[in-house]
Amino acid sequence: MTKLLIVEDNDFERNALQNYMNWDILGIRQVETAFNGLDGLEKAKTLMPDIIISDVKMPGMSGIEMAKNIIRFCPDVKFIFSSGHEDVSLLQEAMEVRALSYLIKPLKQEELIAVIKKTTSILVDEKLTSLENTKIVEQFKNNLHYLQTKFLEELITSGKSSSDTKSLFVQANDLKLRMIGMYKLALIEFEFGVDTDIFQNSDLLNVVLYKLESICNNKNVILIKYSGKGIIVLLHTLVRGNEEGSWILNDIEKEIENLSQENNYNYIIGVSDVFANIEELHIAYKQSRFATSRKIALGYGHIVFYAEGNEAHSVSLETEQQDIKATISQIIDMACEGESCEEAISKLVHLILVDPNHKMDSIQSLFIFLFSNLSMQMAGRGENFGKIAEQEVDIFKEIINSKTIPDIILYTSKILKSISSYMGRKKLNKDDYIINEILHILNHEYQKPITLTYLSDRVYLSPNYLRIIFKQKMKISIQEYLTNLRMCKAKELLTQTRYKVHEIGERVGYENSTYFNIVFKNYIKMTPGDYRNKFMN
Repeated sequence: MTKLLIVEDNDFERNALQNYMNWDILGIRQVETAFNGLDGLEKAKTLMPDIIISDVKMPGMSGIEMAKNIIRFCPDVKFIFSSGHEDVSLLQEAMEVRALSYLIKPLKQEELIAVIKKTTSILVDEKLTSLENTKIVEQFKNNLHYLQTKFLEELITSGKSSSDTKSLFVQANDLKLRMIGMYKLALIEFEFGVDTDIFQNSDLLNVVLYKLESICNNKNVILIKYSGKGIIVLLHTLVRGNEEGSWILNDIEKEIENLSQENNYNYIIGVSDVFANIEELHIAYKQSRFATSRKIALGYGHIVFYAEGNEAHSVSLETEQQDIKATISQIIDMACEGESCEEAISKLVHLILVDPNHKMDSIQSLFIFLFSNLSMQMAGRGENFGKIAEQEVDIFKEIINSKTIPDIILYTSKILKSISSYMGRKKLNKDDYIINEILHILNHEYQKPITLTYLSDRVYLSPNYLRIIFKQKMKISIQEYLTNLRMCKAKELLTQTRYKVHEIGERVGYENSTYFNIVFKNYIKMTPGDYRNKFMN
């Protein structure tokens, strides 16, 4: 039902619009009026109109100002403004609130009818479009499980090259597949009786699927029926060393065994190793198929793990870039131990750049691999990677959307620094960690103009708190420590080099040579020149 609100401060014109137009013929079933802008704003809150016909100039609140307020809570309303003046500035303001028409008084019935017909037509089109979009969304939701399983079945059984990494994660995200972490794949193959036909076999598979779904609900398991004779069980978000995957597989095997006795069929379950990349699922599929092939030697009714098979037939997981994978493992270990990863990251960048065939997609895949493994290793330590850094999905989106290697490195360094800092604080007492950070800065940057504010910004503490804890731990102030350090370095340079005195002052952090001489004499009880002459002689 289309609802209309007429806002007009002239009583005669307002009544004329309400009573002398046949609104029913125009498809408008409810007509309300307001005598000015303020009244129109209040009426709109109750009516929530589809169309508003309003005078532009009214006492208290203009039609334009009223429209701006109404749009905030009724964004789809259509405005038709009327005015006794052809004012360009008013017309521009009307356009800013997306007015459909601007009519000049006195209003002509034919012109108003035409505008109303156009407006109601637009409303109908918008409602139909909204219904269509809602229907599409509903269809997508209803078919989401089917789309997810078809996407995964293709990915698992056919495989994708590493150059498809970016599109894989985009597709998985679009299909609302949250599969961050490690993966394991189990393949259940059935041998039905010779007397059953293809339809009976399909019905039995559906029964098995239904039973397995009931025991795997909310356990990071996706079940996929494939080829009419088997079921793929994809376990994801696993943690190395965590026995959750084994428990789930044991429950699945018990259910399959019970159903096989009830329905008179044979089965074998092949289980792959654990993988960290979604693009390696086809390798997991090959492993699980190899495991099920051992039914010839073992017979049916077993769960067979790939790792227990003949190594001569194993699917190789080693890549040609062993150094890169080793460096990534080193970075993960260092971050988890709270150590700086900068040198290891530089090494990783070098290894990437020396490869003449490096592509952006494959590089993105490496860093997705890095963060997936880091997340799992931290989870194994009882830490939440997502809370310490950022949400996992946001991190992977950032990597996928990066256009250059420096962009990825900059973002990766930021996240790893955050992780290292957090894990370092967990490993050491927080204050000890901060003191170590300050000492590291002082010992390596003493030649710079260091201030208390500079140090506090580096460790994210207030200057006053930093000053207090340093004095408590070191029994000396930061300034005294820095001055002693600079004097020690100055004495070394005076006795071991031929630098001039003012050059040595600059090298230990004193741009003003006179001030350097004064500080040196106060601490060493002689001038720099005298100190050099004494020890050189």
